[in-house]
Amino acid sequence: MPRDSERSAAGRGRRLAALAATILSPVVLYMVARSAGAAMTPALAVAASSLPPADPAPQLKQLAFLAGQPKAVIGEDVLDRSRDALAHAPLAYQPFYIAAKAAEQAGDRKRAIALMEETKRRRPTWAASRMQLILYYTQAQRFSEALAETDIILRRSEALRKPIVTELAKLIAVPDGREALATILARDPDWAPDFFGAAAAQKTRVEDARDLYRRVRAKKPKGDLPLERELIFQSQASSGDYRGARTTWLAALPAAERQRSALLFNGDFRGLPQGRPFGWEFRDTEVGRAEQARDGTRTYLDIAYYGGQSMILADQMLALAPGRYTLRLIARSDSGVSAGRLMWVVGCLPKGERIGLLDLGLATTADRRLSASFTVPASGCNGQKLSLVAEAGDVATVINLQVQDMELVR
Repeated sequence: MPRDSERSAAGRGRRLAALAATILSPVVLYMVARSAGAAMTPALAVAASSLPPADPAPQLKQLAFLAGQPKAVIGEDVLDRSRDALAHAPLAYQPFYIAAKAAEQAGDRKRAIALMEETKRRRPTWAASRMQLILYYTQAQRFSEALAETDIILRRSEALRKPIVTELAKLIAVPDGREALATILARDPDWAPDFFGAAAAQKTRVEDARDLYRRVRAKKPKGDLPLERELIFQSQASSGDYRGARTTWLAALPAAERQRSALLFNGDFRGLPQGRPFGWEFRDTEVGRAEQARDGTRTYLDIAYYGGQSMILADQMLALAPGRYTLRLIARSDSGVSAGRLMWVVGCLPKGERIGLLDLGLATTADRRLSASFTVPASGCNGQKLSLVAEAGDVATVINLQVQDMELVR
């Protein structure tokens, strides 16, 4: 009889297979149908019972499209027609795809995988076979191979990246899923930032984020793992542990930065890497932008707001303890703030109750020191968000403004 550990491992495998299939199936089925179709439509399909065409290529494309539909039933007539076409076009790949789908319907997964792998070998650039293999490998609990195919799809297709990484990030919730993900992430795929952004957005558990970090580190003992670390910080913050997250985040900074970043990070806008979640997030849209700039030795935040729509131009997460604080900075504006409003706002997380405001409307053509004080309450405000808010006025006018030497003092 199997031991308890074996039964437990088998149970975990079945749970991961079910989870992975549930996660990937909608994306895979949609993309298989779209990729196999290759701009064809069902109305163009040639019936399998019609006379063999002189050139089998168009009919093979149409039959492959039909075979890729989620509810397609592949009969012997379709298989016969595809085999006949293969005799006239021995290098064709679609007959193997059609045969693989027929084997899938017959419940012969091993044969379906072998035939789909031959399809991929004959046409490596065809997305439909790779997408289908992701599903087959996942169902067969061959997760490393499934993720290897996913990696290739993600590298080749920007259009597929967002929906796939959003679903793929859900595998972090399962130990075997984290192990398979770690193998791919240790290779530094170019889609990793999108993946970790999706993982943070779905509020990954802290313990799962830490375990993923450990697994990637085991496979990549040398080198930095900034995205994996950031996921830990973001997971802590998402759980409401803002101060714990900031303590962990500060500890990862260079020693020279820890003291000056204790309350506010990079208030002199020196162009430092903006590590999430406590670094700056700057936005650049058709409504306005905020970006770090340098003029000789002077560094500052360069702000342009074009009006017409309110927006947040920049923000940073804080983790201030209860007490009284002052936000101070130097501002200048050649144009002035004649319409609309620019201001720094401090709000409590997660609901955003406003507790502080520094209006930039007093900025002039010369450097002007501005400040505002606020109080962090004793409860209900473990984390805060400092935001540069632009509010539209009655008339849309361009506002240019520069901010430097921003600091928070208690």
